[in-house]
Amino acid sequence: MNLDIAGKIAFVSGGSRGIGRKVAELFAQEGCRVIIAARQQQAIDETVQAIRSSGGSAVGVSADLISREGVDKAVEAGFRAFGGTPDIALNNVHGPGSGNLMELTPAQFEQAFRDMAISNVNLAQAVLPGMQAKGWGRYVSINSGAAKEPPKDLKHILANTARASVVSFNKSIANEYAKYNITVNTIGTGYVGSERMYEYVDMVAKERGITPEQQLKEACAGIPLGRPGKPEEMAALIAFLCSEPGGYVTGTFIPFDGGIHQSAW
Repeated sequence: MNLDIAGKIAFVSGGSRGIGRKVAELFAQEGCRVIIAARQQQAIDETVQAIRSSGGSAVGVSADLISREGVDKAVEAGFRAFGGTPDIALNNVHGPGSGNLMELTPAQFEQAFRDMAISNVNLAQAVLPGMQAKGWGRYVSINSGAAKEPPKDLKHILANTARASVVSFNKSIANEYAKYNITVNTIGTGYVGSERMYEYVDMVAKERGITPEQQLKEACAGIPLGRPGKPEEMAALIAFLCSEPGGYVTGTFIPFDGGIHQSAW
């Protein structure tokens, strides 16, 4: 399929490793000029070099994407490199730690909301005006299926609370910006075999005194497909949503979880 996004400027937050890197590499393969924004300069440099070595176009910038200043810094770096604002933007920010309700403080809830929800607001405010001026844009947030259906056995109330607000925010801006040919969508991930997922599996396995292999097997037992998703599978979904053929999909929350959610819609 021709995604028809060659020449577009794609902004990928968290693009130096894991799912974000797979997305950045796929955008580059499709002919996009890619802005890779993350924190660790070494990982950024490695990803940019890999893309350029494969004939792609990319620039990297180390920035704190939680803050508006960091987002603006990354967008401006892309403008200097490519002479334009992003046509495509991927919001990809990691969630906070775990805890039960009475173990957590109001300050921790406020921080989780700033980290996950306000960071999404910051990126949207930074990139949507440029998309509006062009009359074309694609905005996608990587979220979690827990925003819709929180797992009862995971103590992720901080992330679940903040993630749900992101889904509603994205739906709202999808409605507001559809008239400018801008689509906005949210991906609800389940188990995806990224570096971060395997680090989490290792941590939980150690806490439980079992092997990582056993922990992963148990985690996947309730997934109808019986395995974690592949980062490249998720990258392909995101690339489609950001394509010209994907231009009629907006305001959606799309589960990427191997069928683990119980609801039919």
